Amino acid sequence: MNIVVQIYMIVCVVLLIFDIFFLFVKNYRNQRYYPKVPKFEEKIREQIEQKERTGEFSEGFLAELSKKAKKTKYLLALNNVLDGCDRQREWFRQVVFDLIGEYQKKSDYEQAYYAYVVSVFDYESDKLPGQFAYEFQKFLDSKSLYTFTNAMNAIYRFGDLNVLMYAVGKVDERNGFYHEKLFVDGMLSARVNSGELGEILIQRFDTYKAFTKKCILDYLRLSGYDAADFCMKLIKNSKEDDELHYAAIRFFIKYPDEKSKEYFMSILSSTDSIPWVDEMMAIQGLGSYYDEKVMNAIRIRITSSNWYIRSNAAAYLRKHNISKEEIGNLIRLNDKYANEALIYEYKNDDEMLKYISKLIEEVREEADA
Repeated sequence: MNIVVQIYMIVCVVLLIFDIFFLFVKNYRNQRYYPKVPKFEEKIREQIEQKERTGEFSEGFLAELSKKAKKTKYLLALNNVLDGCDRQREWFRQVVFDLIGEYQKKSDYEQAYYAYVVSVFDYESDKLPGQFAYEFQKFLDSKSLYTFTNAMNAIYRFGDLNVLMYAVGKVDERNGFYHEKLFVDGMLSARVNSGELGEILIQRFDTYKAFTKKCILDYLRLSGYDAADFCMKLIKNSKEDDELHYAAIRFFIKYPDEKSKEYFMSILSSTDSIPWVDEMMAIQGLGSYYDEKVMNAIRIRITSSNWYIRSNAAAYLRKHNISKEEIGNLIRLNDKYANEALIYEYKNDDEMLKYISKLIEEVREEADA
């Protein structure tokens, strides 16, 4: 036992030494390639104070800054000074924009940082220069995920629908290179008219690969765009794959209408073999409806051998305040799946859980007798 403890302690010490060495090397490398330039940072601060007082920078300052910022360490220094100074940051917009040709030639890490600096400018008051937008789009060809992600974040802020649609095409071309959540969240945050974006995404939908199509459907659902007709058409198109089929169904789970109600009821009333996911989502899609036909179609699903179907059926019944008498009728079926679903659904309701458990036990005793 002592030997095991000693070996464990030795391993811990070795790992600690390795971590210290790694941090030392990383810090040394950062200082070597991107050393801090405190005097230059101080000069920038002085020039900002002067601009605040007099309305002008010193003659030649911007030219000097433009020359120095061709090196990443000086661009880092500039951005460090401007952190939290949104109004003053706009004074340096053109200087940063003019550096694009230099940073297109640099390493992936430096390109990623340049794209990040571009992404933190405000694009609401000043229109994006067309030539700069054209040149900036070239960062989307980078093999670096960091560069691509930072470039996309900047494009979301640009507020230019044409540039954004070009970027969507690049995401589609890379097919999964960019994480779908980042993509959907980015489109939701994009400074463009959501109605115009939704319309053009639907128009071009068939030109995209499955990855991009699913992201578009998620965007339509989360943005609140009225895509009901489009999604219903997609649901009924047997050529689409399962992921797109279910993504379209999720639209109606969030935004139910009469057409979707009819479709979901057709699933629950079908005599054909239906995939369990479709049954489960049909129950979810009917969650806001309460009439005898819907209630009967869902009530019988509580005896399903599939956990997801019966648990969603139980959740529906509880949501619509099923009575104790109705619960008693379900328990008297003496079905283990129904009992399990009811116990799980009311597990946090002490009074109902006690009632259900007691009734289940009584029914079991009657059956045994």
